[in-house]
Parts: sequence; structure tokens; C-alpha cells
Amino acid sequence: MTMKLKLRHGLACFLLMGVCGWAAAEVPVATAESLMRKSGIWSQLGDMAAQVKAGMAQASQDGSLPPDELRRLEHIAEDAFAASRLRDSVLEALARDTTVAESADAFKWYDSPAGRQIAAMEEAFSTGFDNINRVMTDGNQVLAKASAKRQSLLTQTVKASHAAEAMATMEINITVGILQGLAHAMPRSAKVSVADMRKAFEAKRPQMVASNRGLALSMAALTYQPASDKVLEQYVRFLSSPSGAALSASMVDALDHSLSKAAQRLGSAIPRAPGTTSL
Repeated sequence: MTMKLKLRHGLACFLLMGVCGWAAAEVPVATAESLMRKSGIWSQLGDMAAQVKAGMAQASQDGSLPPDELRRLEHIAEDAFAASRLRDSVLEALARDTTVAESADAFKWYDSPAGRQIAAMEEAFSTGFDNINRVMTDGNQVLAKASAKRQSLLTQTVKASHAAEAMATMEINITVGILQGLAHAMPRSAKVSVADMRKAFEAKRPQMVASNRGLALSMAALTYQPASDKVLEQYVRFLSSPSGAALSASMVDALDHSLSKAAQRLGSAIPRAPGTTSL
């Protein structure tokens, strides 16, 4: 479906970019914002609209969309995935779900030399991410040259961050979100059951996770190429700790909710039929 918009392109940068988050006593909004900024997620959310638009442009290279229509869709994506919308949504969830203890552990990690290095690498990767095929090619080349120890550390990083699983969840929810938005804007006679749509995609989850493991590993190889084995070992320990695992799950949930709502806004704005509505 064209309006999947190669959202793997747009969301892939989130899978290894500090998916460490926060999870059940409230912290001040200022604390949550500081954590978002230190982790790099604040900056990376600012790039999301551009990533989605790049996916649109890539998907339309076959000439299936007239230039005017592509510009219209890009304008819609700019609004649906606006940085302020995404940041506010993630910020609200993190402020609500972060515990004081988890935020303290997160600050210790992000303020450490290794934590600062990892966050900088993830942010740089997100900013420079432009083509998923190039990532696979370049990442596989890096992996082929890596030592057995390095390959093991990268595999552990992907496993500890649950990157492949998170990617499948976001892919499903964003795709369903777009379809849900489209259904919301269509005449009643044309509506499709959202539950049926989700059931169909969920049936493909195991294959999606398996496929995403290769992409996640390629992304990890490129993202952390400047990192020493010692820094990666520290990152794996943090991700594997009880606090790190809880933080990861909370961040993924917050991102997933924010991007799903953006996808619904995008889907509802696509049709131009009379009498359509928007979210």
C-alpha cells in the first residue's frame, strides 16, 4: 500500500536511538523534558516529519504520484508529524509514567561519558538517516569486517533494546493508524473494521520481527561504529539492568502512542472527498 509511505524509513531511526525510557510515579515535566533532551529523543522527534516526507518522495519515484499531489501529501505529513505535537505527546506520557528512581538512574547513565557518547551517536545516525537500503548495505559491510566479539556485542545490544520487537509493534500500529484515519474520513459504507485490520497485521508479527532483526543489527553496526567495545559493553549492561529494561519499555510505549496518533491524523487528512472529517 503506497500510503504505508515506507514508514519503516521514518520510524527505523527510533529503534536504536535511546529506546531507554521511563516507567509508575509522576516526575515533573521539566525532569521528563531534560531526560528527552539528554537521550537525544527531543532532537530526533524534530526530524520525524522530514523522515516521513523522505519516505513519501522515495515511494513516489516511480511516478505514481503527480508532483502537486506529492506536495499536498508532504504538507499533510508536516502537520501530522509536527515536532511540537510529537514532543508534547511523548513528554506527557513520560512525565506521567516515570518513577523518581528510574529518572535518577537514567540521569546517571546519560551524564556518564559512555552515555553521552551513545546518545550523540544515536542522534547523529537519526539526523543522517536517508535511505533504508543504504543502511542495510553499509551496515552489512561493517558487520562483515567486525570481530566475533564486536558482532556479539551488537547482537546483545539489539536483543537488550528489543529493537526488532519494537519496530514490528510501531510498524503495525502506524499502518493501522493510517488505515484507521482513512476509514474515519471515508463514507460510512466504505468503512473497514479496525479490529479486522489489526488482526490481519498481528498475524504477520512473527515474520516482521524476524525480518527486522537483520535491519536492527545493520543499524546498530552503523550507529555505534565509533564506539569502543568497552562503551558498548556498558550500554548493554545498562539496557539489561532492571531499571534500563523498564525505561526502554516506557520510551517505546510513549513513542508508539505518539506516532500512532500522528499516523491517524495523516490518514484522515489524505482523502479529498466531500464531507470527509479530520481527527
